[in-house]
Amino acid sequence: MSSTRLSVLLNSCLICLVVFLDGDHHDPATADSSCSSSSPSSPSSSSSLIVVCFCMHALSTTAAAARVESRSSGRFHWYYPFMFGDSFADTGNLAKSSLSEQSRQWYSPYGRSRPSGHPTGRFSDGIVQSDLVGKILGRYEAPVAYRRTGKNYVQAAGVNYAVGGSGVYEVPHKAPTLAKQIHYFRKMVEGGTVGKWQLKSSVALVAVSGNDYAQLSSNSTVDQIESFAGNVTDEIAKGVKHLQKLGVSKVIVNALHPLGCTPLLTRQLNYTGCDDLRGNAAPYYHNKKLREKLDDDGVYVVDLYAAFSNIVNPADDAHTHPQVAKKFKRKLKPCCESVDPINGYCGQLDEDGGAKYSVCSNPDEHFYWDDVHPTQAGWEAVMEQLEWDIKDFLDISSD
Repeated sequence: MSSTRLSVLLNSCLICLVVFLDGDHHDPATADSSCSSSSPSSPSSSSSLIVVCFCMHALSTTAAAARVESRSSGRFHWYYPFMFGDSFADTGNLAKSSLSEQSRQWYSPYGRSRPSGHPTGRFSDGIVQSDLVGKILGRYEAPVAYRRTGKNYVQAAGVNYAVGGSGVYEVPHKAPTLAKQIHYFRKMVEGGTVGKWQLKSSVALVAVSGNDYAQLSSNSTVDQIESFAGNVTDEIAKGVKHLQKLGVSKVIVNALHPLGCTPLLTRQLNYTGCDDLRGNAAPYYHNKKLREKLDDDGVYVVDLYAAFSNIVNPADDAHTHPQVAKKFKRKLKPCCESVDPINGYCGQLDEDGGAKYSVCSNPDEHFYWDDVHPTQAGWEAVMEQLEWDIKDFLDISSD
């Protein structure tokens, strides 16, 4: 065991012991690195607390920052992931409330492809992009959602700050902007919850997936779209620079996927093709400007546009179709679809509790789960194309 690793474990036990002596007992449900106990009545209970804390931290940190092998040196090291953005990365930061379009991810049929079959606050039938980035880093899934950390969260071995519906600008339902999410991260850094030793081995995912472009009208000119894309990418670049200033060593930033190929826009074409004229102009200018502004060795722009297009909008020549495109029988039609395409949403119920949506029997055959989000199988197909390049950027062995 490395000296750094050992010091992490000893530090965690010291924190737990201090908490124990001060009588500030932690609730283990609030964080995956907190410690808790009932008030002790004998020296043996104090010893037990230390042992329990040691074991809990060993397990939680191993899960949160599992080791991966370096491609160049062959040595193993730990990465600590911190994730920002919107529903492509959100794993439960929007609090559960009464069923609505904003809280639908906490209700059936969301989560139906997970082992439990239950929703977890993810905008998918199963996992989302942040979970797969977590797997690349040697984890089981994405790190703990920020909403679950609470005041007793004593050591962050990775946190997911992403919130569905957010962007770089404020949205009607007040989801925290990218800048606000980075502010939460900064407070954890300044408060010592995220240590400098973690920042040296940190990876940030920035998933800004187009919510801001809903502000554009259908009559926006090309010049207006290009100008707005410049503003949005300016804010993303500022966020990335802020993360680097705080000490994040590697930043992965999503390029914008082909918005014109989402079911929200392909429905008007009866799911027969993408709306390239109206929907894909914004991604073109967004991605062009994003790459210009993030030309940095510590930043990698993930080409979601190409990875999505290889599946949902491949070349006309069937002989040149990527193999990944053949995985899905339904590339543009969503698995879960509202009976009201204008005001409805997947998971919506009527006053009597009846479903106001239809859901397919096999989500693995559909690339899209709902109007804008891929299925679990869709995300796996996307990230399968991108995994090698991400590992190359992070110097992670592909074996």
